[in-house]
Formats: sequence, structure tokens, C-alpha cells
Amino acid sequence: MTQQSPPKPRRVDASMSLLNNLMAHPLDEGYAVAARTRPNKGGKSLRSRHRVMLVVATIVLGFLLAIAASQNYRGAPEAEKQRKELITRINQANTRLNGMRTQQTQLADEVRRLQASGLSNTSSGATLQQQLDALELQTGAVAATGPGIKAVIDDAKDADAKEGRLLDVDLQQLVNGLWTAGAEAISVNDHRLTSMTAIRSAGSAITVDYSSLTPPYTVLAIGDTATMPARFAQSSGGQWVQYLVSNFDVRMTTTTEDSLLVPADATIALRYAKVGPR
Repeated sequence: MTQQSPPKPRRVDASMSLLNNLMAHPLDEGYAVAARTRPNKGGKSLRSRHRVMLVVATIVLGFLLAIAASQNYRGAPEAEKQRKELITRINQANTRLNGMRTQQTQLADEVRRLQASGLSNTSSGATLQQQLDALELQTGAVAATGPGIKAVIDDAKDADAKEGRLLDVDLQQLVNGLWTAGAEAISVNDHRLTSMTAIRSAGSAITVDYSSLTPPYTVLAIGDTATMPARFAQSSGGQWVQYLVSNFDVRMTTTTEDSLLVPADATIALRYAKVGPR
């Protein structure tokens, strides 16, 4: 008697083989083959569209640049004309300002002469006039003459925007060093320095009393020529300037002079206090 093998277990979903086949292969194999062999027209179309948009954007950008260049070219003569007119107006204003300052100095001198003649009639008036003369010299209201130091300081020969160019703080240090050394009156490029004078920067320029100066800067300091040079070299301002000369090639020459003229401050104004009623 032959032994029969046991029957294989039947899948629960065997009766659903057709439905399972549809789920596993929803598309006929012919569709897949056709899809693989069909050329990618959509990708080529997208790349062509991008290429056209790039060409159009380039043409528009070039057109705008051409318009801007044309406008700048047509507007250049007008801009240059306005620039020249502005420079002319600035020069004219500076000329008027210098003329008014000269007139102010002349009127101030006349007032002092009348004042001196009026005070010289009495002994008390003469004493008061001496006090006024001393105060006017200290405040910079009158010109000062006498021996002193002449310092000419300039940017480095190949100065750029960062190194070798003098700044307002450098000029401040130089001036403060001269005051410390015993200077009685100081001027920078013929601008008298007083307690009201500001040394600042405006862009790349240094301003003294709100007037723009250009290098080289000539500094005149009236004082005792026997002691001022050594005291200036020992001061913090003198050491600061020496550091600039040694490390940044700033150029400076210092000489002692027998006679210097430091002009008066043309912009100084009289200020006084009045005691009110109690």
C-alpha cells in the first residue's frame, strides 16, 4: 500500500487570485513598456521654456541698462554744469566771508583805539586798559608777536585712506603738547586757537574753528624758545607726534624763530555777565 503525501494547505485567499493579480499588477505590461520607450517631451518642453525666459530676461536687462547709460550720458553735461556753478558759489561765499572778517577786524581795531584814548585820561582808566590788553592777548582777541616754534606737519608721502594720513586727534595732540610746553599763543594755518576753538574732522578734511584746512599744517606757537622745544619733546603730545613720524612716515619739521605773528581770532565775540538785582 502506497503512502500518500498529505495535501498542501490551501491559502485563505486562493479563491481571490484574480482580484489579487489585479491589485499587484494594475497596469498591463504593455503600458509600462510603452512608457519606458516614449521620449520625454515634457522635460524638453520645460527646458525650452526656461531657455526662452532666460533669453527674454537678458534682452530686457540689456534694454534697461542701455536706457540708463543713455540718460547718464545725456545728463552728464548738466551735472557738470551744476557742479561748476556750485563751486563758483562756494568760492564767492568764501570771498565774501573773508571780506567781512577783514572788515570786522578793522572795526574792532578802531573800537580798541577809541577805548584806549578814553581810558588813558585817568590813572584808573590806564590800569583798566592794561588789564584789558592782557585779557585780550590771552583770549586771542588781538594778534600776538614774539619768538617761538614753527612746526610744519604733513601726511606721509604715499599716504592712503588708513595709514600715513593725519587725523584731527593728531593735530589736537600736537597743539596740546605745545600748550603744555608753555606756548602763549598758537595758530594753525593762520587760524588762532582759543578756548572756544574746535579741531575736528569733516570727512577726509580737518577743520579748525569750522574752517576746512588742507595739509601741510603750519603751526605757530609763541613762547620761550630756550625751554619750549625740550618741554614739547617730553610732553605726551610731542611723543605722540614722534610715534607718527617713526611708524607711519608722517613728515614734520620744527624750527625756532626769533619773531612770529599769530593773528587774532576773527570770529571771537564779546561775552560778559551782569549781576542782576537781589
